[in-house]
Amino acid sequence: MKNLRVSQIAASNYPYYRYSLDYTLDSLERIGAENIELYACYPHLHIDDTDSVRLKSIKKKLKDHGLKAICLTPEQCLYPVNIASKDITARKRSINVFEKCIKFAAELEIDLCMFLAGYGCLDENDEDIWKRSVESLTYLTDIANSYGIEIALESSPKEYTVTQSSADIIKMIREINSPVLKGLIDTATLGYSNETMKDAVNTLGNYLRHVHVGDGIPNGHLILGDGNLDLPDMINELDKTDYKYYLSLEILNDKYQRIPEAAMEQSFKWIKSYIENK
Repeated sequence: MKNLRVSQIAASNYPYYRYSLDYTLDSLERIGAENIELYACYPHLHIDDTDSVRLKSIKKKLKDHGLKAICLTPEQCLYPVNIASKDITARKRSINVFEKCIKFAAELEIDLCMFLAGYGCLDENDEDIWKRSVESLTYLTDIANSYGIEIALESSPKEYTVTQSSADIIKMIREINSPVLKGLIDTATLGYSNETMKDAVNTLGNYLRHVHVGDGIPNGHLILGDGNLDLPDMINELDKTDYKYYLSLEILNDKYQRIPEAAMEQSFKWIKSYIENK
């Protein structure tokens, strides 16, 4: 390809959530991965169960396996982490989870965290939800800035976040006006906002900081090549923009929970071959 490089591919521990961290890192080393997006979940690195001692152990294990952690993404969909919650107790707890995530990223020498902007109940006023999200993210971006950490926001349906499209991400970035707040594109969720890769790339422009790559019908997060997305076209659009950050393999589907290495290896080989040969 003209601009994208194999060195921009990041594997992840997403499909390994039923396996130990040691098995996961051994597996990623076997398939030849050099970068990893670290999904902060049990049993690998659950934010509420982790301290500095455990972080030092994880940092050493990553180094021993030749892996560079490029993004820290806390679990924020399967349990209630919601920085736009109307319940002040839940919102404070959620903000605390993200604040700890920022600090942990700094200790692990990771310069990016991936956060959802929060959500409300479907019978709430959207403007009220948005306002709470802005307040929470304003606080968190100040914390992140002090640590030299950037935050990438993702678009998803309103059941998960107030940023339902790339246009919403840009609106949030401009409203908060922090140098550390950026945008993310997920190939597997673009369909929810009726955006193409070209649309999202053009909307986010220089704010595009991270890309999740998965295949399938929207939100399938399937092995690359096993779904119905036009991944070649999506990758070609990224290549045209001289995108300089990472292409992170978000392979996360229950059908792979007993075959995570096969799922990650097939996806890794697919994108590596495409970048090398096109």
